[in-house]
Amino acid sequence: MGRSENFKQYAADCVRQAAGEQRPEDKTILLNVALAWVRLAQQSQAATANPAEPSLTAAPQPETAEQAAPAAA
Repeated sequence: MGRSENFKQYAADCVRQAAGEQRPEDKTILLNVALAWVRLAQQSQAATANPAEPSLTAAPQPETAEQAAPAAA
């Protein structure tokens, strides 16, 4: 099973757990966690399908001094 499939399974587990919760607050928390797992699965699938494209979750690269400084007029 690939990473995205694992993430989808975690999401399904959260949904099942949410169905058994009595308190609406607990259901909401678990459904939000499930949504996060689904998004992670989608990102993982996209990264696997397009490995040459930059990751959506990649940290931005720091600017060089030349890029950060305004051009002289």
